[in-house]
Amino acid sequence: MSDQQVFAAIDLGSTKVCALVGHALEDDRFEIVGIGTASTHHGIRNGTIVDVQQTVAAIRKAVEIAGRKASHPLTRVVVGFAGGEIEGQDQRVMIALKDREVQESDIERILQESRTMMGCSSSELLHTIPKSYRIDEQGGILNPVGMVGARLEAQVHVIRGSDMVLANLKRSVERAGLTVREGDLILQPLASARAVLTEDDKELGVCVVDIGGGTTGMVVFQNGALSGVGVVHMGGSAMTKDLAAVLRISQAEAERLKREVFSTPGHSEPVVPEDEEAVPLSDEAMTGAGRRVQVREVVEARLEEILRKVKADLDRLRQGAYLARGVVLTGGVARMPNIVSFAEKIFDMPISVGHPGDRVQGLVDQTSGPEFASAVGLLYFARDQWSPADVPVREPVASAPVSQEPVTKEKEREGPPAGVRLWNWLREII
Repeated sequence: MSDQQVFAAIDLGSTKVCALVGHALEDDRFEIVGIGTASTHHGIRNGTIVDVQQTVAAIRKAVEIAGRKASHPLTRVVVGFAGGEIEGQDQRVMIALKDREVQESDIERILQESRTMMGCSSSELLHTIPKSYRIDEQGGILNPVGMVGARLEAQVHVIRGSDMVLANLKRSVERAGLTVREGDLILQPLASARAVLTEDDKELGVCVVDIGGGTTGMVVFQNGALSGVGVVHMGGSAMTKDLAAVLRISQAEAERLKREVFSTPGHSEPVVPEDEEAVPLSDEAMTGAGRRVQVREVVEARLEEILRKVKADLDRLRQGAYLARGVVLTGGVARMPNIVSFAEKIFDMPISVGHPGDRVQGLVDQTSGPEFASAVGLLYFARDQWSPADVPVREPVASAPVSQEPVTKEKEREGPPAGVRLWNWLREII
C-alpha cells in the first residue's frame, strides 16, 4: 500500500472539540482513520473562547485521541468555528483586460480588491468567495480563465469575523502544539454545507442550518452560489440550561436527561465526548410519563425560539427567492426525533437532515451523523486549500508478530506491537 496524504481538522464547538483525521479518495470522498472528542468544560461559550487553558486542554485531548487512532501525529489543521460577530457582504469588482486572455493573476487581483473594499483588517477576513463573473456583456460565467474581453467584472461574497475572537482561536490551537495558517479558520456552517450538499442543491436554492451547542450557523445558496451567512448565538446548551432551571437539577443531569428523552429508537446514540464521565440521574430527574412531557415542552420551546430567529435571518437573506431544496439541518440537535415535522411548521418549506455518511468510509459508524457534518466538511477545505508540500504523509504500518519476549520498561515506553495496535483499533470501531 502506498503512502497516503493525511488531512486533519478540528471542529471547535461550545460543548465539545472534535478532531478528525482522514485521507482523500479518488471518488471525492474521505477515508476517516482517526477521530477524537473532548469536552470543552465551559471553556467555550456561544462559540467564543472564555477560558484559554480549558480550551487548549480540550484540543490537546481530542487531538491525542485522534492521532492515536490514526497512528499518525497531527501537526497542521483546519479549524471550524461559529463564534463572535459574523458578517457577509457582496462586493462588485471590475478590472480592465484590454482585449486579452483572463489569467489566474486577474482572479487573485479581483479577490484582493474585494477584500480591500470590505474596509477591514486582514486579520478579520475569513472567506472571499466568487459568486459569478461577467466579461463585457456576457454574464453568468463560473470560470473566466482563458476567455478574452475588454473588462472583467466579478461579484464576490466576503465574510469577516471578530478580530479578537479569531486571534484567540488561533492562539489556543497553536498553544495546543498545532499549526494554523492563513485561510485555515473556517465558518462551521460553510463546512457543513460542503459535506451534505450537492451542486444541484445549490443551484436550486437551499439553506443549511447547523445547530450546535452554543451557536446556530446558517448559509444560503441560490443559483449555485453563496448568497448569505448568519449566526444565532444560541444552541443546544440553551435547552439544557432551561431544563436545569425548570427541574432544579444540575446542567450535567439536564443534558443526560435531554439525551435520554430525545433519543431516537433504532439509531445510534448521540456522541458523548470521550473524557466526559457519566452522571447518574438523581431521583428528582428521573422521568415518569409526566416528567417526559415536561422535558419535551421545555426543550421544544427553546428550539422554536432558535428556529424562528434563523427564519427571520433567512427571510432577510433570500429576499423572497424560492429555495426549492428548502432547509437542511445539521449539528447535534438535528438528531432529535420529529425535528423535521417540527421545523416544517416554522419554515413552511421542505426540511431534511443532512448526513455526511455518503462522503466518508472507514470509521463511518462514528462520523456519519449530522453532528459530524462540519468536521467532515473541514477535511474538504484542507484538501482544496493546502499545497502538496503542506500535506503530511501517513506511512503504512507494517504488521509484525507479537513478541514472546519479556516486557521491559523500554518496551512499555515503545507501546504495543503493530498487530496489537491493529486489534485494539478494530475493537474500538466495532
